[in-house]
This record gives sequence, structure tokens and C-alpha cells, in this order.
Amino acid sequence: MFVLLSISSIAAYGQKQQKLLAVLGIMPEKPALHVDTLEKTRLENGWRFKIKYLAEDSSAVFHTPKDFITAFLFIPNAAKGKKLPAMVAIHQDGSHNYIGYRETAGLEGDPDQHYGLELFNRGYIVICPDRFLHAERRRISKPDTLADCFEQADLAEQHRVGQLQLMGRNYVGKEVYDLILTTDVLCTVPAVDTGRIGAIGHSAGGYLLPYLMFADKRISIGASSCGVFELVDWFDEHAIRKRNVLSVIPGLATVGRTSDFVGLLAPRPFLMTRGMYEWGNGDDKQKLDSKRHAEGTKLMEAEAGIYYKALNAGNSLKTIYFDEGGGAHAFPPKVKEEVYNWLDAYLKR
Repeated sequence: MFVLLSISSIAAYGQKQQKLLAVLGIMPEKPALHVDTLEKTRLENGWRFKIKYLAEDSSAVFHTPKDFITAFLFIPNAAKGKKLPAMVAIHQDGSHNYIGYRETAGLEGDPDQHYGLELFNRGYIVICPDRFLHAERRRISKPDTLADCFEQADLAEQHRVGQLQLMGRNYVGKEVYDLILTTDVLCTVPAVDTGRIGAIGHSAGGYLLPYLMFADKRISIGASSCGVFELVDWFDEHAIRKRNVLSVIPGLATVGRTSDFVGLLAPRPFLMTRGMYEWGNGDDKQKLDSKRHAEGTKLMEAEAGIYYKALNAGNSLKTIYFDEGGGAHAFPPKVKEEVYNWLDAYLKR
């Protein structure tokens, strides 16, 4: 049972939400939703579809081409005549920008990143979208080539984000917009129970989760692996490392913090994981940096927890701190199993 907030508290929450939503930038008008099926593959536990849908039309201002999203959609055998829970599986980035959605779909990349395929095998309908400027969406000379062209792709990414900013948009807002469209696609699948949709992501994929859930209330639960951090503190003069400007949400520091985005998800369940040695444990500096990183997560959790406790939903906000596999920036098997069981408890209830 949730407590009733006072009228003044509700008004303050509403004002805060509007300000935070505004810093995600201008959201373009959605194009008509049309999904093309490119491939259909029979798997032991169901079907894998490779699909494509339009995110944004071409731009006459910057002479950019149409922006299409390619995704893998997994539908279990159990979907026949039955409503199932569904998941949006958001992939990581970094040096893996040439793999993109193929990693969460289990086709290549790190085995600990195959959570889209694994959740499908647990009975979920799963969509694994290719994120903005990854894999086939890279703005490089041969975007259909699965090759590591990180520096070339990184420069192209900066150029594209510059175009967004000139239009009053930003990188995070664009990613959120794409993921909202992806959720639209997921909701067109007849077997999807639209009241039981979750999202999961590692690293940069997990970083986007609270912003996506904040903007799209259809996502009823989220699990972020080593992804969420306090963005304002990330750019503190004494931060562990100087950061890339592309991750910035312009204006955030004037209206709030990442912990506000997380807190205002309440009472929806939200889980974070944090490796105790994500910055390494080989020497004293690495250990100290890792400790600071974990302490920052604990502070963010405490700040967000104020919102959850106000709604008597404190148990719905959870963080797993782990040292399995050296506590590295990863999604190790035992942690994944704990996360999956947590998701099952809510979505398979």
C-alpha cells in the first residue's frame, strides 16, 4: 500500500518531472510505424526475426539519409495463444560499436552480453535493437561492414551529435527516442502483455535505462548492469577521469541529478549492479578509484531512495554490489542469474 502524498508534494513532483523531461531535448514527431521482416530463423525455443523500422526521415537541413533501426525480435514457442512478458535488451558500446545488437542477440561478442538471447530462452519475448550509430547505423563509408573502425566511427558520432545539438536535441534524448519507438514495435506483437514490459542493459545500455523509463512509463521494470552513474558528479573537476562530452545532458545540473531521474521512477522496480573493482584492483590507485565509484553509486541510491520511501516502495529499488569475476565492469553469470530471478519475480508473477 502506498502513502498518499500531499497536494503540494504532488505538484512539486510534477514540476520536477517536467523540468527533467525538458533537458532530454526536443523529441521529433514519430513517423508512421511500419516494420519490415528481413529474416526469419527457427530456433529450439521459438523464432528469431530480423526486422527494420524507420526512426527518422531524411533531413533537408543537414542532408542526412533516412535513419532506420534494425533489431532482432525473439518470440518463444509459448507465445501461441498466450500473453507473455517482454523485454527490451539494450546493448553496450565502446569498442563494440561495430557489433551492436548482434551481441545481445547472442550472435557474437562477449558471452556475458548475450542477455537478450538468454531472456528469450527463459520465456520472454525480447527485442534487441541496434542503438544510434552502432553496427549498420554507423555513419562511416561502409556501415554494413562488421569491422572495428572505432576512431572513424567515433568522429562520425561526434559529427552526428553536433547536428542534433544544432536542432535543440542531445545524444541521450536521441537514444531515448529510438528506444521509445522500439517499445512501440514491441507493443504491436499480439503475444506481448503490454502490462509486463521490462528493459535491461549493460554499461552504456544500462546508462540509458533510467532516462528511457522516465520518458516511457510502459517500461514497468528495469535492470541496469554496471551502467547507472551520477552524471553531474561524472564531470566534477576531481572526477576519476575526464569524460567525453557526448554523454552530457545539457542543462541537467540546473534542474536536478541522475538520482532524481532514478527516484522519480518510483514505485516501478529498478535494479542496478556495481562491480566493486570496475576501475581495476591491480594497484592502490585503481582500488581507490573503484572504491570511489562504488561509493558514488551508494550515494545515488540513497538520494533516489528518498522518492521510493515516500511511496512506501523502498524494496523496489535495489543495487547488487559484486566481486564475482574480480568485480570488473562486466555481467558475470551469478550476477545475471540473480538479476533474471529478480525480473521473473515481478514479470512472471
